[in-house]
Amino acid sequence: MDFLEKNTLPNGLRLTFYDKSRRLAGDRWLVELQCAAECPLTAELAAQFTEPDDRLRAEIMSRLGDKLEFSVNRTRHFIDEQEKEQVLAELLAGIREHVLIYFVKPDFPRRLLLDTCAKLREDCLLDRHRDQEQQQQPEDDGPADFSALFRDQPGR
Repeated sequence: MDFLEKNTLPNGLRLTFYDKSRRLAGDRWLVELQCAAECPLTAELAAQFTEPDDRLRAEIMSRLGDKLEFSVNRTRHFIDEQEKEQVLAELLAGIREHVLIYFVKPDFPRRLLLDTCAKLREDCLLDRHRDQEQQQQPEDDGPADFSALFRDQPGR
């Protein structure tokens, strides 16, 4: 993975572009561009996430950490080696033209936080449900006794 460039947007989002291209076979390449977006989780931003269950909110925030992360990947398959740089430049231009308009919006970090927290909330609730199911299941008494199936029975 090769670093291409790094930008900081007015809304605090830091964008880093990486070239993740790799040779497939002979002179053919998989051209891949990654745009990694990172936003520090400030107290002001974290305050915009509300959750009535304080314990669940604390669990979500601990899983979230101190930053929000999001990435966009663009890929082209089986590209001639001589066209690799041109295709990479086209992918970069495409992200700048079509994706960057969403990243620069002032409310993007808030929306990213809310979306990420909603996913983490589901994960936390699912983990709680699994823990409850495991506690309710009786302990395993070991393997079942199938020895009767292997005894010789008269008349058979």
